[in-house]
Amino acid sequence: MTAQKFVELLRTAVVDENAVIYRDLFSKTPIEKASDPYWRRALTLFGALPQDQKEVFFEVIRQTVVDTTSNILGVIDGVNGVDGLSGGFELRFNGEEIGGDLQSKLLVSEELDRKIKGVVVD
Repeated sequence: MTAQKFVELLRTAVVDENAVIYRDLFSKTPIEKASDPYWRRALTLFGALPQDQKEVFFEVIRQTVVDTTSNILGVIDGVNGVDGLSGGFELRFNGEEIGGDLQSKLLVSEELDRKIKGVVVD
């Protein structure tokens, strides 16, 4: 597996699929069905938003997942540090190293996808 293929699969599984899950949870869960106080507050907040702001809300969630995934890949790549850790990581698939530039590949892939979908990228 190439690094690019790994990033594409990771992006689909972590970013795209979780974006759908969050959209479904917020759009389809009635507040009275939420037993967790956190979810009740989150659903109340979401329900108070006008439709255009709900879309912004989902964009923020997606970007948060992208940023988090990017930071983790940056740690694996050795670009981002973690206090208390020294040394380097290696990411292997079937014995072959696939790490090294994963963070950049993820961010480029996400930016290209946004351009294709017509989302403004500043």
